[in-house]
Amino acid sequence: MTRMPGALWRPVVNHHPNGVKEHRGLVLHVQDGNNSPYGWFNNAAAEASSDFWVSKSGAIEQYVNTGVDYAWAQAAGNPYYASVETEGHPDEPLTHEQIEGVARIYAWGHAEWAWPLIVVDSTTLHGLTYHGVGGAAWGGHTGCPGDLRKPQRAQIMARAVELVAPPAPHRTVSVAHMVAAMKKDAAGAQGHVTYKTEALLLEDALYREGLLSKAYATDGSLGTRTRRAYKAWQKSAAGGSLTGADADGYPGISSLGRLGARHGFTATA
Repeated sequence: MTRMPGALWRPVVNHHPNGVKEHRGLVLHVQDGNNSPYGWFNNAAAEASSDFWVSKSGAIEQYVNTGVDYAWAQAAGNPYYASVETEGHPDEPLTHEQIEGVARIYAWGHAEWAWPLIVVDSTTLHGLTYHGVGGAAWGGHTGCPGDLRKPQRAQIMARAVELVAPPAPHRTVSVAHMVAAMKKDAAGAQGHVTYKTEALLLEDALYREGLLSKAYATDGSLGTRTRRAYKAWQKSAAGGSLTGADADGYPGISSLGRLGARHGFTATA
């Protein structure tokens, strides 16, 4: 069974077993109503269903074995695309939570069937499309999901891309923080820590330069050994021209900036 992690599994009677022919992507729909459509989708007389539903609060329900069985959401498009209903009406934009929920579904589909991370206005291209584009062949719901929700597919896709490949964390090291940490940690008890996250970046950089042993590069405590290592950096790798107060072992913006450029962090004052 192909069930999405984090989605509430609520199987319905309205589906076509083993009917999927191709995994082209996802079709965005609007419910034109509120509250879960599960009861309607589980009523044979309704002759309607979707793969997923996303509430205004971002809750996700899954109704069919996506990728194997198809839901009854977009007529001729059912065997080729999965579908997601979104709570609300066509004259209401998707909430932030709904954008997140649909993006999670799309990122999952990308991992399962390689749905491409693109927005399309098509009944044949692979990607994130919308119900109304299918015209009569897709049930004639040309106003679905509405003019406010259609362009929000770009936001959905941008978030799906982030979920698939999260951006690298923003790595910054403050000169003021490192100077303060060197003074406080050296004066404190053994292993005293002041700014651990930034200190670990600094320690790791000094270790990779061969100036600080591994034993002192993983604790986040900027004691005397770290200061000596940084002083060595100032006198050598930082251009070899720093002397006096500029090479006292306390970071300055120039020497820290050069170290950060070599090891993937940004120095700030």
